[in-house]
Amino acid sequence: MKLLALFLTLVAWAAAEDTPKAKVRHRLPALSSVFPQGSEPGRKLRVEALGEYLDRAQAVVFLDPAISGRVLESTYTRLELEFEVAAGAALGPHYFRVVTPRGASSLLLFRIGDQPHRLEHEPNDSLEQAEEVPLPVTLNGRLNVDGDFDFYRFRAEQGQTWIFDLRAARNGNGLDAAMILLDAEGRRLEHSEDKLIWDPFFTHTFAKSGQYYVVVQPTHRSNDPNFAYQLDIRQAPHLETVSPISLTPGAAAEATVFGAGLAGERPKLWFDAAGFEGDVLEMRGASARVKIRVPREARCGPHQIAIETAAGRSNPATFLVDDTPVHKGGESIEPPVSITGVARYRQPERFSFEAKEGQSLVFEVRAQRFGSPVDSILRILDAKGNQVALNDDANFAGVQFNKDSRISHTFKQAGRYVLEMRNLWAVTGEDFPYQLLVRPPQPGFELMLASDQPYVYPGETGTLKVTAVRRDGFDGPIKLNVTGLPAGITAEPVEIPSKKNDAEIHFRADGAKPGTYAQIQTVGEQPAWRSVRISSGGGEGATFARVDQVTIAVVEKPRFALEAASTTVNLVRGGSAEVMVQIERGAEGMGEIRFWLENLPIGVTADAAVAPADAKNVRIRLRASQQAPRGRASRVAILGSGDRQVQEAPRISIVVD
Repeated sequence: MKLLALFLTLVAWAAAEDTPKAKVRHRLPALSSVFPQGSEPGRKLRVEALGEYLDRAQAVVFLDPAISGRVLESTYTRLELEFEVAAGAALGPHYFRVVTPRGASSLLLFRIGDQPHRLEHEPNDSLEQAEEVPLPVTLNGRLNVDGDFDFYRFRAEQGQTWIFDLRAARNGNGLDAAMILLDAEGRRLEHSEDKLIWDPFFTHTFAKSGQYYVVVQPTHRSNDPNFAYQLDIRQAPHLETVSPISLTPGAAAEATVFGAGLAGERPKLWFDAAGFEGDVLEMRGASARVKIRVPREARCGPHQIAIETAAGRSNPATFLVDDTPVHKGGESIEPPVSITGVARYRQPERFSFEAKEGQSLVFEVRAQRFGSPVDSILRILDAKGNQVALNDDANFAGVQFNKDSRISHTFKQAGRYVLEMRNLWAVTGEDFPYQLLVRPPQPGFELMLASDQPYVYPGETGTLKVTAVRRDGFDGPIKLNVTGLPAGITAEPVEIPSKKNDAEIHFRADGAKPGTYAQIQTVGEQPAWRSVRISSGGGEGATFARVDQVTIAVVEKPRFALEAASTTVNLVRGGSAEVMVQIERGAEGMGEIRFWLENLPIGVTADAAVAPADAKNVRIRLRASQQAPRGRASRVAILGSGDRQVQEAPRISIVVD
């Protein structure tokens, strides 16, 4: 019996050794907001960043070296950072992340502007408390507590036109705000919501000189500490789209730029690439007539144009350079051909063409992806009027909320066909430009990254998935190589096989310690990229950035992970409630875990809580005093300490009523 018992014990030990340890989910640092959201060039400033899993942040990484940053202070949910902006930093959005022993964080947007920047000063919650500001100005403000409204007072002169442009969603923030213009007696002159994504925008020409007020008002039921914005009050123009939206290399063409506030002294054109030249021929308020000269060697693809005046530079608008032969006019077309025009509601554009039996053609609209408001639909009809093919919203690599159409079709029968394009927007105007390409297939591919935050544990292997979005029948192999790896991290070249779409790059960290990181690129004839969602509102309130540099980090391995069973806890003043926390452990035999909470609302406390060794959950009792203010706290972090690690559960909200 003793021998049998010993044998069974040895078998049990062997089985235990062979049993794989449970894999604990890894929490990467997540940034949710930055304040202020921007700066002028040539400034050094302190900023606050909020988020989750931010403890022990060690570095700030900007994708553009014109801005550098360092960490001054870090907690689990808040960072104090210092940014230094070079005098020559480009105007517009810049992107940054932080690196901690947990890995590289999500991206946030920091915007560089050419107007004087100013932080709001509280209290400014009423007409009587309105903060006086000089014009022009870029105001960095927050609506971070319930009941917060921001009132600003300024002086405008008779006949002046000012643009009021509030950026929150476009800066990657979840704030959905309204903006109201009042006269000196508090009478409403303008009101705007959801004009540009979720952001309000308007222009106003003042009928008389005097004092005026602009009010920033939340539309949410509850405000949030993350809610921040930039409010431009400016006379520099605002651009939206360019018509024609596409020009050929070597062209010298007149175009119309549409927007608002297109007025001002000494206007001139700015381009994003060398060699482009142009002139502003006429400024007409809501549009400007310009002449653009495209260099013959210009890169095909999207380019940006802006208008500079004595009041500053506008935001950029996008136009295309394309070398496809241009349509000469008329209803008949011969592929390959590029057609540019203005899309009109209920007035479809129709073009006829001859197709051979077995011939393949691609029909593609370029509009919404490049700043035009067109929502296109394409149809192909045969000689009898029968529909052969139809597309409304096509799938383009990395494009969210697309409204552009694309058809790839092989014709079964020779004959004459009609291509029809229509705008689905129930509005008309000259500011709906489009390009319609008709051409043979051009086999190729785009390389898409599954993550911009790859990580690897010391002495182990991490992976990064790369997907080939194959186009127009391309089915060949694609070789991938990684550049920029730091010492201690290696990756073997890999290949996406012919007729396959995916491959995994395997990183190995031998000798690299947690905290090692670098900016890397994955290249296969062209850089792989990812459309990254900046922390922002949901649905079409989201903001995205195209990123082809990713941050790889060597990270510490989590021994356990935490998850609250509910995302919201409701408390009555003078009462209590429990929140259950689930514990995911990496191995048996792990000791006890002690819990505490960060960012509890005023008047709310948490009882001491300890999860015994190997416990799978714990209940934490929360108590609200009789004097606890009513409201919602949305950034409450549940923290657990055990086995020489601290882990954080995804944040919860506490509502006191």
